[in-house]
Amino acid sequence: MKNFYLLLIVIMCSVVTFAQTNPASNTEILADTILKKSLVTSGRMQLLLMIEREQKKADASDGVIDKLIDMDGDLDKTTIISNAIFSKVNKTVAYIENNEKDDMVKRKYLGRVIENLKLFNTDMNDGFVDVNYYSTMSENTLQVVRGYHNNNLVPYIRENISKPLYAVSTLFNTDKDAMNALMEGMADKYPEVLIKKIRNLQNEVAADVIVAKTAPKNPKIILNFATSTAVERDIVRRSKDAYVQTIVKIADSCMTPLKGIFFIDEIYKGKISVSEVNKITSNDEAYFKKMIEMRQEYFTTDLRKIYDRELTHEASRYVSTLNELHDAGEAVRFKIIEKLNPIELYYIIVYGNDDLYTSSFLGCYNRLMTRMKPKSGSQFLDSIGKDKFRTFIRLCANYNTLSGFLETMKPEEKNSLMKDFVTGLDKTLEGDLEGATDVANSFGSISDTSLMKNITEQIRINRDEDSLAMNKKGFKIYDILYTMLTYSNDSMSAKLGIPPITVMPYNSLKDDSGTVVQQVFFYGDKDGKGVFNSYVNGFGAPDWKVSREAYWVKITSIKGKPVEIYANKPLDEPDDEMAQNALQSYLDSMNIHPSIIIHRGHSYHLPTTLEHINYRHKVVILGACGAYQNLSTVLSQSEDAHIVSTKQIGVGKINGPIIRAFNDRLLAGKDIDWVEMWTQLSKQFSSGEMKQLFDDYVPPYKNLGATFLKAYRMSGGGTEE
Repeated sequence: MKNFYLLLIVIMCSVVTFAQTNPASNTEILADTILKKSLVTSGRMQLLLMIEREQKKADASDGVIDKLIDMDGDLDKTTIISNAIFSKVNKTVAYIENNEKDDMVKRKYLGRVIENLKLFNTDMNDGFVDVNYYSTMSENTLQVVRGYHNNNLVPYIRENISKPLYAVSTLFNTDKDAMNALMEGMADKYPEVLIKKIRNLQNEVAADVIVAKTAPKNPKIILNFATSTAVERDIVRRSKDAYVQTIVKIADSCMTPLKGIFFIDEIYKGKISVSEVNKITSNDEAYFKKMIEMRQEYFTTDLRKIYDRELTHEASRYVSTLNELHDAGEAVRFKIIEKLNPIELYYIIVYGNDDLYTSSFLGCYNRLMTRMKPKSGSQFLDSIGKDKFRTFIRLCANYNTLSGFLETMKPEEKNSLMKDFVTGLDKTLEGDLEGATDVANSFGSISDTSLMKNITEQIRINRDEDSLAMNKKGFKIYDILYTMLTYSNDSMSAKLGIPPITVMPYNSLKDDSGTVVQQVFFYGDKDGKGVFNSYVNGFGAPDWKVSREAYWVKITSIKGKPVEIYANKPLDEPDDEMAQNALQSYLDSMNIHPSIIIHRGHSYHLPTTLEHINYRHKVVILGACGAYQNLSTVLSQSEDAHIVSTKQIGVGKINGPIIRAFNDRLLAGKDIDWVEMWTQLSKQFSSGEMKQLFDDYVPPYKNLGATFLKAYRMSGGGTEE
């Protein structure tokens, strides 16, 4: 294998000849500036000027020369990328000039720094920058230079395999040991990077090894090559590797190769024939059932991720039907899931969670509860290895069905399940923060005080154990969760270093002219037209003036502080969306940027509204049924937005008073104190059906999953791979 990697190094990497100096001494100078500028040759001075020019281009990319690169108002990303492009680059340049002796070595290193900056500026011009990628690239460049100087480059490479490190490998492409370490790591961790360059390999042995190594990790890309007409087709098909040949067999013999590829291990091991696969893939229900079985079989393997993606796709087929038939009777609407067993219903819920309407979720949940009997909820989850159980518990909490699910269990089962719910959040198979976010999101929905007390205590125990074990990630997760449970809102914000979640300052909502601008989305179905008329009629003298245009209305405050509200007219579908786009075009052309966005319509219209959200929106009010499930979508487009949403049914008789209370505070020029405002509103909805409906609405200070993610990023956690 070593011979292969050495051969691969020679083939894949361009050779740069230079005299490498590695001082015997480990002495190094760490400084932010070049200490002896008089020793910089005229040739290298030109390179330093090129670096400075590229930095200035980066600095000017946001329109302001201030050594800060604004990333759409995201303070965290702005700080990370600005540090990488300015501070880290300057340290790298200083290190090169202060420590290296050989002019050609210095030129090579400086040339790599220039290339890094040019790549960044190209991406910046194209409108997309992966902040973490360029931050890692900048750090890798400095550490590779240091590694060469201190004769410890290979250990650094082995411990820091990444795509950015691969990108800067021209720094060490003549060092066989370093390149060997890089290629071994890349082939194991990112085979998709090497496989994409396979057509450039002139040596067939090397190419065949790459194909064979990639196949078990990413069988789909090998299938794509095998079914293409490109040169990769022949490279794949000549392979003698048995696993690769099984993929070729799927390409040639399966009626639907893109579905057949999910049976690769079963076919390879002789557990199933191609004819049996063809029979399964020709029936949607049989295929969905088999995908669940396969995920269970390959739960801890590399194939787990491809089953995740496919089950999300398959669940969406059921969810789309359930949602589209929302006006149909029970028998018609839920016919598609009547033959499914409880496990299959469970996977529809957890994989379709982002798209399920409230009524669709409840229909699936109620059938699951009936069909899992006589098993308790805990026994049922144990039967599927607790797969995605945190997502399920979070959904039950969000839809106010968790208490019913827990009531199926004995007290010891319930306590054990909830202990598992909050344990091992740093050790999920995916290695991400989904589990911790699910836990945080559930906090505001668990009404059982005894249960919450036990959860809080278990989180404290986990935090203390991770502290003793010096598990930084685990401690960080549990410290944030424990703080969220034990501190007041204001104290929590201060401790975690995140923006206040209880108050939206009035000044944050004003534009440059001092006006607060809102944009309201309406839709052209029967309900939408009725809500629109009621909404507009609620604004009039002496406080408001209403102006009507062809596609929208403009509502302007007469008394109090300046407030402008733009609402599209609910024209007959699909012209309602045309009206929304016409209004959006007008606002853009007039350089009017709303800080508030409001959705008035059914949940199936919500995706259209969400497409318009951007970082300028500071308050987002979503009155649609189950809109709470869309928090992550909103926050991905406006990270610090304060969101009002509902877990279940959204109704005008609740939405209207919330919006009126909100606007009254704007007219008075008052900060939006969500706690005070929610307390006042709760007095209006103090009993009966109205109380039940209002209790399902979630104010910003109870959006705890979003709070957790913000706090984790602010703590230096960054994003998880």
